[in-house]
Amino acid sequence: MKSKIRVYFLGAVFLISCVSCFEKGPDPSLVRFFDQKGFVENIGKNLIIPSYKDLTEKSMALDTALARLIEQPSKNNLLVARQSLKDAWLSWQYCLPFEFGPSELRGLNADVNSFPADTAQIEANLKSTSIDLDLPENSHAKGFAALDYLLNNKLITDEKLLATIQKRTVLNGYLLGVAGQVSLSSNLVYRSWDPAIGGVYYVFFTDDDALGVKEGSSVSDLVNGLAKSLELVVTKAKVGMPIGDYSGGLVAPEATEAHYGGYSLELLQASIQAYQLIFTGTSRSGVDGLGFDEYLNIKGARLSGTDQQLSEALATSLDSVLSTVKLMADPLSDQIENNLPAVQKLNNQLKVLSYLLKEEMAPALRVEITY
Repeated sequence: MKSKIRVYFLGAVFLISCVSCFEKGPDPSLVRFFDQKGFVENIGKNLIIPSYKDLTEKSMALDTALARLIEQPSKNNLLVARQSLKDAWLSWQYCLPFEFGPSELRGLNADVNSFPADTAQIEANLKSTSIDLDLPENSHAKGFAALDYLLNNKLITDEKLLATIQKRTVLNGYLLGVAGQVSLSSNLVYRSWDPAIGGVYYVFFTDDDALGVKEGSSVSDLVNGLAKSLELVVTKAKVGMPIGDYSGGLVAPEATEAHYGGYSLELLQASIQAYQLIFTGTSRSGVDGLGFDEYLNIKGARLSGTDQQLSEALATSLDSVLSTVKLMADPLSDQIENNLPAVQKLNNQLKVLSYLLKEEMAPALRVEITY
């Protein structure tokens, strides 16, 4: 009888000790009942790696399409090149939130999507005999925005553009150089992630040592990547700056993403859909997995000052933004000029979503915003 009592007693002490470890341990971010390792494995395997793989494939297709256009200048090859640019740009939207690790080290965002295009610098480059895309002055004269200006500028007719390409001018090298940089950078980041082709970062990202929520942990990188890209790129650069939100109301429709191609809203819609997938842990093929919504629910997170689940508030905010985007027709520049109140409403909705991610979700998960 005494031995049984001793076992029960030791068992109780063990349970109390375990609870104490979770409550008072050095890293309280290791949530008791949430499979954080399964969460980061799902995001890495089913969202990050497939997104970078798709971007690599699309950027290589763009590279090929431009090479074909230069080799055989024709209206059909021009249309294919333009569509390849759009396809790659749409693919990039699903990589945007993951600017950490290999992407940050490579400076992928700077190589791929620094917009608006610096048209004056692009024109200067077209008159130059040597173009170094890594120079500071070319920071907005490369990537998708530069290709958009070079391929979709409505001030230059298709006939004139094809004639220029036919003459084997600096334009040809510029097109191939920009596309080549996008393709190379995308490929390097993808190859750093995917263990199937020798990448090691996924192993690091899902390692036990990367768990928790301290700075540098996988969850911290994900939360900061989401918050930073949403606040600075999606909210500020895609919408806020073009409507004059940061310039005293002075609108700049020409500052919209894909201004010359005229599909800014389509890109914006893809970026919001990317956030939805990450939030719910759903792959692009529709397979549901562990996401931030389950993480928040396990934590019992509520919207500040209310009884509403924080996950519900975030899902509603994402849906609201997406609905507003779908109600507007491209190009966004036309909406700014002719339907500014609707774009201002969208901007406010994006600010709310950004607030929920940065000021509500991050603290609920005990993640420090570090950007």
